[in-house]
Amino acid sequence: MRSWQAAYRGLVPESFLRSLSIEHREATWRELLENRTSDVWVAGEEGGMLGWICVGKSRDPDVDATTAELWAIYVDPNRWRRGVGHALWSRAAEHLRASEFSRVTVWVLKENAEALRFYGSIGFVADPGHEKTIELGGAELVEIRLRRDVVG
Repeated sequence: MRSWQAAYRGLVPESFLRSLSIEHREATWRELLENRTSDVWVAGEEGGMLGWICVGKSRDPDVDATTAELWAIYVDPNRWRRGVGHALWSRAAEHLRASEFSRVTVWVLKENAEALRFYGSIGFVADPGHEKTIELGGAELVEIRLRRDVVG
């Protein structure tokens, strides 16, 4: 939860970030693990979890069956820029290649400079013409879609 709060601080209302609960995050995890439409990997070390990544078939209606989606990646803010996110992405990318996906997309808040930097560092680029407005914590936010080939 700390990762989510750190990643979105200054982008979504502070009251929304404060309202997040462990129970809500546990319910999200349970749904991810039970629905079996996505795959999740966790990076950890003795004493706790460092981060996690979730990938699956794209949920976007405008792509074909060979397009995957990076549904989520979060790393403990104390471990940002220490290779955890890159290691998680490498493992997920191996799985996507083995599953014969050719492309992968991810939706990211347009104003989330930290996330955009990370995704750029692992080869994602803007997917022109693909943006949408979402509501989060009472605020309207713009997300853009990024894409990259799975091979490479």
